[in-house]
Amino acid sequence: MAGVESLQEKYKDEDVVFFVVYSKEPHAGETSHFKKYAQHTSYEHKKQYAQELVEEFGMKVPVLIDDLDESVVHAFGRMPNMTFIVDKEGRIAYKSDWMEADRVQELLDELLAEQKAEAAASA
Repeated sequence: MAGVESLQEKYKDEDVVFFVVYSKEPHAGETSHFKKYAQHTSYEHKKQYAQELVEEFGMKVPVLIDDLDESVVHAFGRMPNMTFIVDKEGRIAYKSDWMEADRVQELLDELLAEQKAEAAASA
């Protein structure tokens, strides 16, 4: 989550909003680190795991919790670390199966430069 946290800090004074969608435990019951985690049995169970994630990593980025049926994941993709950039008009400007902070930063810089140029041209 460090990549999202650093991006949020970099763009804190810009018109950019970051959040994480917690959907499920992709490796529940696997390996030593995930042995204690089971798939969610209720929304409260899911909420408890999300809270633990926030606490364990000291996350400052807001975490939204997908419903028990994983509606968000089914609508946008099944990868556990998908990344989207959505522009001000609500259009998906970027989609990736994995969070790559350097690429996201590059694209955000381009989008913000375009917005500033458009604002200056219309002023």
